[in-house]
Amino acid sequence: IGQAFPYTPIANPRYFVPDWTFGIQEERLQKVIDETRSKGAWAVVLLSHNGMDVDLKLASRITGLDAILGGHTHDAVPQPILIKNAGGTTLVTNAGSNGKFLAVLDLDVKGEGVRNYQYRLLPVFANALPADRDMTAIIAKHRAPYAARLGEKLAVSEALLYRRGNFNGT
Repeated sequence: IGQAFPYTPIANPRYFVPDWTFGIQEERLQKVIDETRSKGAWAVVLLSHNGMDVDLKLASRITGLDAILGGHTHDAVPQPILIKNAGGTTLVTNAGSNGKFLAVLDLDVKGEGVRNYQYRLLPVFANALPADRDMTAIIAKHRAPYAARLGEKLAVSEALLYRRGNFNGT
């Protein structure tokens, strides 16, 4: 099941999504989960772009959901947060942003439900992956007119700076 960022029409021009409806629609989501379960699903996972705070609240109020694989929040969650609700427990995770981590959630599904799980974040080391030559050429071509401006020094810091969403600093 998918849940898009509920504030898309506010954060972006409405003409990008003229015929779409957005929002946190708990009753509709619960209905979809219930229908999915009634059709025999042994596990139900929500791919979300709500943000961690909304996902945690949603997990506490919705039943029948085994896991939420979240987005929007830029901070990686090293272990799932287990949220109790009226129907059981929902795992809530987030892999961070900008492809820094790949979240791997293995669900052990037997009979009619999730029995166990394993979760890990795999760091993606971009400098260890070979660059695509064609894409590198396209980027270089489009950057060329702005190279001097992009290379201009704007400031100098005497101290180490930390960037949000990066376990290792900058």
